[in-house]
Amino acid sequence: MARRRRTMGIVTLGAVLASGLTALPPAVAALPAGGPVLSQSVVAGMVPAALPAGPAGVGPIDPTNGYPYWYADGGDEAKGLEPVRLELCLDGSVCPVIGIDYDPTQPLAIPGNFPEESFWWSAETSLTMPGGASARLIMAQEAAFSGVGDVAQGQQNGFARLRIRLDDGVPNQRYTFTHPYGVEVLTADDRGRIRFTEDIGCMQQPCSWDEPSEGRIGPFLRWDPAVAPAAPEGFIGDPLVEHKVVGSPNNTDYFQVSGPADAGGTPASARTDLFAVQGKIATLKAGVDKPGGVYNSKQTVKIQASLPDKAKIIYTTDGTDPGFNEDGTINGTEVVPAAGDMSAVAAVELATPGLTTLKYMAVDLEDKEKATAIYTEEYELDATRPWLEASPDAAAGPLAGPQTVTLTGTTNDPSVAPDIYYTTDGSAPGLTEDGEPTGSTREYNDPFRLGMSTTIRAVAIDPATGTAGEVRSFPFKVRNLSEVGPLGDHGFPVWLKDNGWEGQEPVQLDLCLDDPLCPVVDDRPDPTQPTSFPDNFPGEAFWFASDAEVPVDGGDVRLTLGSEAAFGADAVQDNAQVGFGRVRVRGDAVFEPEATYRFTHPYGALDLKADLDGNINYTEDLGALNATGDFSGLLESRIGPFLRWTEGAPEGYLGDGATPHAVTGSPYDTNYFKIEKIAAPSGDVLDPELLGETDQFVVQGRMTGATPPEPTPTATTAGGVFATDQLVALTATPENAQIFFTTDGTDPTTASTLYTEPIPITAEGTTTVKFIAVAFGIASPVMTETFTVDKTAPGLSANVDGSEVPAGTAVTLSASEDAAIFFTLDGSEPTADGTRYSAPVTLAGGQTLRAVAIDAAGNASSIGSWTAAEGTGGETPVDPPVEEPATRDGIGRDFNGDSSADLVSTDTSGKLWLYPGNGNGGFAPRKQIGSGWNGMTSVVSAGDTNSDGKADLVARDAAGKLWLYPGNGRGGFAAKKQVGQGWNGMTSIVAPGDFSGDGKADLVARDKAGYLWLYAGDGRGTYGAVKKIGRGWNSMTIVGAGDTTSDGKADLVARDTAGNLWLYAGRGDGYVASSKQIGTGWNSMTLLMGPGDFSGDGKNDLIARDKSGNLWLYAGKGDGHVSGKKMIGTGWNSMKNIL
Repeated sequence: MARRRRTMGIVTLGAVLASGLTALPPAVAALPAGGPVLSQSVVAGMVPAALPAGPAGVGPIDPTNGYPYWYADGGDEAKGLEPVRLELCLDGSVCPVIGIDYDPTQPLAIPGNFPEESFWWSAETSLTMPGGASARLIMAQEAAFSGVGDVAQGQQNGFARLRIRLDDGVPNQRYTFTHPYGVEVLTADDRGRIRFTEDIGCMQQPCSWDEPSEGRIGPFLRWDPAVAPAAPEGFIGDPLVEHKVVGSPNNTDYFQVSGPADAGGTPASARTDLFAVQGKIATLKAGVDKPGGVYNSKQTVKIQASLPDKAKIIYTTDGTDPGFNEDGTINGTEVVPAAGDMSAVAAVELATPGLTTLKYMAVDLEDKEKATAIYTEEYELDATRPWLEASPDAAAGPLAGPQTVTLTGTTNDPSVAPDIYYTTDGSAPGLTEDGEPTGSTREYNDPFRLGMSTTIRAVAIDPATGTAGEVRSFPFKVRNLSEVGPLGDHGFPVWLKDNGWEGQEPVQLDLCLDDPLCPVVDDRPDPTQPTSFPDNFPGEAFWFASDAEVPVDGGDVRLTLGSEAAFGADAVQDNAQVGFGRVRVRGDAVFEPEATYRFTHPYGALDLKADLDGNINYTEDLGALNATGDFSGLLESRIGPFLRWTEGAPEGYLGDGATPHAVTGSPYDTNYFKIEKIAAPSGDVLDPELLGETDQFVVQGRMTGATPPEPTPTATTAGGVFATDQLVALTATPENAQIFFTTDGTDPTTASTLYTEPIPITAEGTTTVKFIAVAFGIASPVMTETFTVDKTAPGLSANVDGSEVPAGTAVTLSASEDAAIFFTLDGSEPTADGTRYSAPVTLAGGQTLRAVAIDAAGNASSIGSWTAAEGTGGETPVDPPVEEPATRDGIGRDFNGDSSADLVSTDTSGKLWLYPGNGNGGFAPRKQIGSGWNGMTSVVSAGDTNSDGKADLVARDAAGKLWLYPGNGRGGFAAKKQVGQGWNGMTSIVAPGDFSGDGKADLVARDKAGYLWLYAGDGRGTYGAVKKIGRGWNSMTIVGAGDTTSDGKADLVARDTAGNLWLYAGRGDGYVASSKQIGTGWNSMTLLMGPGDFSGDGKNDLIARDKSGNLWLYAGKGDGHVSGKKMIGTGWNSMKNIL
């Protein structure tokens, strides 16, 4: 079985978090005390981190690579399986299941030469099913690297893996996989494939390394000792030989796959009990937490064995070899661990200036013949060596946003500045014999920028003597986000907050779900149902997302940026939530193979090499990937501040999630995506060749508390009946909204006619215009205006012949088209402002009746005239009939001009609805007349506040501003006008009608202290001085009921907490008389309001909604009391206000 590289199952999970580095670099040679140049060996140094002590199942950290020496299982006493410790096997000759991107003939080092993945344990098997489907099972305790997967210090991770693959299965059918650690039921995709991976463990640092124990691997499968041959000495199997195994905690030491039944009804099934197993039993080793090198001050060096509970440490500091003398005594200092002490170390104090040689070894407690080789480290303590510092202070704690780092140093000669060399990848800086930087070492010349958490390792060198100082480590912790919100019911932070920048306040973004302006989200299992966790939740969602595309050589190269919520398993499940900042660059077959390209983006720059097929696929996921519920790692991802549109974004959003737009927010002022070729396939450096650039980004992000802005379309000409052609202009808010319309009665969509100019209505008859506004992908409700063009004048006739009639004749007039008739008796010309005809007119001698018929369109008939002959006397003149009042409600509740009281309501989504009253206690079908009203905390049907004869609304917003919405008499409103401020101190606002007796509509309001205040209307839409008219009203639900007692004075009705209903009869001067109880049992009602005369009998009524959403009419009796209730509606629970 050849060595092979396995790919990660979870897409690039991991992070570069060097500030949490626990790995230590390998020991290296010390610098010479003097001389003109450094040796070829890298400069010695240390990372200031103690050797951690893991739990019993995890060994200590190997300082040469940063991974635990070993993982242990618990064995199985019932089966006679002893616990076993397996070490990370890095010798490809005996552990062929290992990565391939390193040189096994050279010493291992991170970075530089290390397998990109290796294993403490692995086992796999495969089988072929009847019908040809093939299945493979892979299980492992694996070591790899997070971030982009490159070998790098601080990115070591480790996890328990369970992976299942099926090919050539039956599409869309379920298969059952039984394996040593459980059972999986999985469904094949439409190509007959199954791809399942479960990786659980330390997916990024910092971590305890105990995280893989949360996975399902364990006990480790091993060759069955009852079946020959036996496992090689020191191993639990041989990955090149398939063998029967033991160790399953479920007694399923096999791999079985069951699939759909064949034509005969027999389920397809196959099983194997042969596995390829790799695992090397842990051997004794030892290491130090600080490698040899130059140090400026005294040091404490800790020596630890790989099996600290089973071995003692012997060391010397005088240059002699530690060990046992011929007489059995010990040469050196012996440190014996306490029984079972997994954290045992030998602490060596180094305080003497000069060179100290530390030699040490680990010896088995039970068999001194089992000992490690002798390790040697040389330490030089020299306070006179060059020294350096870094600014800002890395030890000060987390720093907000990218940092400019300055390195400064000193030598023994204050006039001589040292040369400074540094690395940012965790390796020690070093120079060649010629003084040139090696590996990732850079010479420091100017301050440089750090965009994320990074450990800088640096050394100062005296240019006069070549003497090097201590290699210092500066672990910078950089937070590009400032805060992580509390966890929601879904287990993710509810919000993330960035740092902002100069002139820009920080922005807090919600995890955006169920929002049309957040289209970048995974599908829910049932898109027709609301989001719920975990049964109907997306596999990935975003706090922030952005992407940009640049065309290159006939294809598109895409940049993806995001702050993402996802799951560390292949399914949505609790305790698997992860979150990360993502930077991804992808371009397929558009680059020159093996050439290098630079990708500059808002959060930095990447130099990436194309593969042999001309592809570049790069993903960096940094954040909180260990599924522990701690999402603080998101603060240190590369993403932040959040990009946003430069202008025009929907209110409360960074962008609309769909439209490319110029952005701002880059901490480097690189608000673009640029691609340059910088090196040929040969590696030769080129002058940067620009391939493409864009500053257009799609951006998604919803600020906390924002709601999708629903556009509102309006017809500047309301529907109605007209005598002439009409040009109907449509407008919408916001201004960038598009309007689509129809004129055939069908509901419009975005495929309907786009509005660009006023719509002509020229045909006689009825034309229905329906229209919607669409902004940021959100469509408004369908609005409807109906236009009737009638150019024909009505006819007018009378029941008499001729124009002269005898005195005392009762003239009956009639008109076609249901036109209204207006008349005069004084000889003047009748107009629509005159007396409206409603009954026969009896003419006295000498009287002239002149009349005209006017239809709804305004077309007028010719004027008819009838004159009564002069009588002989005795005829009594008849008073003309009194014109029917324009409204019967008494307090101005007629919104559409038909003289009947109407209802207006707002629903929970903020839509405003008109329910036209029919004049007898019912209403016609509702009509939407507005949206966006959920921003109002109180809405009042205020009567005619501006003396134009039309009913108005008054509303208070969350800031306490009071707004007047003047009615247009057709069921709509003119533009709002602010008429007050500071009204958020009021707990109830009602409109009782004319409460002060001056003929103008007033408001009555109650403050938080229970005082009642009168705001007298001025008849111009505003309110005069406030007057206190009562106290102790805190316990009352107040209704502005109008005149309920038929005395011409507006009254108040109120319900107390016991459910009693009280009448407070108005006195006509702004005050009320003593209360009078008019009802009981009203506490079952969730809403009370005074609709005016809704029943059409000339008396003001009450309307109430019960807890079930039923609407009830209580017709007024005219004496302050109400009649029995009558149900007039159901389903009103969805309404927030009823006016």
